[in-house]
Amino acid sequence: MSRSARSILPLLRSLLLGAATASSMALSAGIVVGCGDENDPETHVKRLDDPATLTASVNRLVQFFEDAMTRDNKDRNGPNVKPLLDKIIEPMTQKCVAGDLDERTNSKLIKFISDTRDPRGEACLIKALKDYKPESTEEDVRWAVRGLGAMKSEKAAEPLMAVFTKLQHGKPKGSTISRDVHDAMVDINSKSWEDGLITMIGRPINDTKDVGALRNELFWQITAAELLGWQRSEKAVVPLLKVVLSPIKADAATTAILALTKIGKPAIQPAIALLQGDQKELIEYSKVENLKGEGDKASAETKKAAETAHVAAAALVLATIGRQESTQPLLAALEKAEDVPRAIIARELTKVPKSPETLAAFQAAYEKTPAGLEMPPAGINARVMLAEAASNFFDASLVPWLVKTGLDARGEEDDVAQIRDVSLQTALKLMKADQIADVDRLAGTRTSGGGTVGKSMEKEIKIAKDLLGACSAKVECYVGKLGDPASQGKETQFQGIKSAYMTGVFGTPEVRQQIIDALPKVSNAAVRFVAVSVIDALSPKGDTEVATKLQKIVDEGEASKDPEKIAGNAPFKTVIYRLSARAQ
Repeated sequence: MSRSARSILPLLRSLLLGAATASSMALSAGIVVGCGDENDPETHVKRLDDPATLTASVNRLVQFFEDAMTRDNKDRNGPNVKPLLDKIIEPMTQKCVAGDLDERTNSKLIKFISDTRDPRGEACLIKALKDYKPESTEEDVRWAVRGLGAMKSEKAAEPLMAVFTKLQHGKPKGSTISRDVHDAMVDINSKSWEDGLITMIGRPINDTKDVGALRNELFWQITAAELLGWQRSEKAVVPLLKVVLSPIKADAATTAILALTKIGKPAIQPAIALLQGDQKELIEYSKVENLKGEGDKASAETKKAAETAHVAAAALVLATIGRQESTQPLLAALEKAEDVPRAIIARELTKVPKSPETLAAFQAAYEKTPAGLEMPPAGINARVMLAEAASNFFDASLVPWLVKTGLDARGEEDDVAQIRDVSLQTALKLMKADQIADVDRLAGTRTSGGGTVGKSMEKEIKIAKDLLGACSAKVECYVGKLGDPASQGKETQFQGIKSAYMTGVFGTPEVRQQIIDALPKVSNAAVRFVAVSVIDALSPKGDTEVATKLQKIVDEGEASKDPEKIAGNAPFKTVIYRLSARAQ
């Protein structure tokens, strides 16, 4: 090797080694920057800015959140969840709001932010509402409204109303989110919606073969009526009365009545004026609505019914609200009414605070009611309806009268049989121990078929007698029986039903707390219904504290997602609203 070559060789080695070292260092540095700590959320937050790693980073951050929720037992303020959200919620919200995401990643972000219930993610969920495309982005809206509703986001009011008015409840995808949208509307219920909601319930509903369009309109109007009730909107009283007066809006009428009950005292005078014939515009509206579709073909009977339809509607509203000042107008209207309106007003009298005057008026109205009178639209016998409603007085003094009117009933065979059957059922519910012989007279009455009135109720008669023997006049004994296992079974539930009625017969306002304490053991829906009705009857002046306790039971039932509990608590709502309205 030449001298010059030997001198050049070390130099080449040095240059090559340096190049290799530099390349190795660069590669090593690249690995550190690209990987970082895979278990550090901030590593993945940084990668949100790189389109190549965005989707994977979103998935990993969501997994971090789900793992933290598991460790903290679903507590969003837990020691693992809260510090994590402090690091990731804002950057993830920014990515959601900025857009430019594929559909799947965007939906995953919306669901994640909804699950966090973190107000810092509000903007992302509001964007999902603004981006709503009917029959397309329903799943994103579902998660958005769940989160916004839970946060009671006032900022979401305007876009949520826009979703509500666009939602097609009558179409397949729209119907899947209508409950979620409804619930969010109730949770947020912005006062800024009031005028729009009033306009909505005033829209006509026309006969149409388009079932989807009809379902849409009913969804909008029923929800609007409910929201106005929760707002206690005094401006909505007359529009809500119009809903009740329109037969075409019958599906929304119950919600409208409950809304008026929530509004309470401000709804009383307009309803009394309607009952007394002073609301000329509403009365004319009622006539027109009740004759729609009839035209010149309307019979004299139909026209007569349309003339007085407002009386029954007003009575229903006043009695459901149940305040003391409803009583005298109802009694006065009862004196003037005939047949169907009279029967309806008499039935509604059982909902207002009981007095000797209301009892006497009810009995007189019953006795004036023809044995064959049928109530529209179902055609139920009017006396049967009233004999059943008599139990709502929770007054054993009615038992001898029920027995006498049952025995004295005259008319068509089927009508008389029904009247005696229901009179016996009500007498069994209300009778005290010293009235057993009286009730036995009605039970032993022969039927046209050769049997007796009480033949089909032998089991209930025995249960009632055994219960009276065990408890006599001891109200605590009857309260104790409410939660008895035998009171929950289908075959022996009459023990619980009878116990609840006797609690009403012998009870005082002080017993209401005992009933509330017994309710956790009462799983039978019929027994729960009568028990809460007793609380109502024992609260003539209302009671917000009791209403709050009942609402807590309803809320716990809803939170449990148990269909049986939710259904069993359904009757509580009317009582809760009435207790609050009476206390105003």
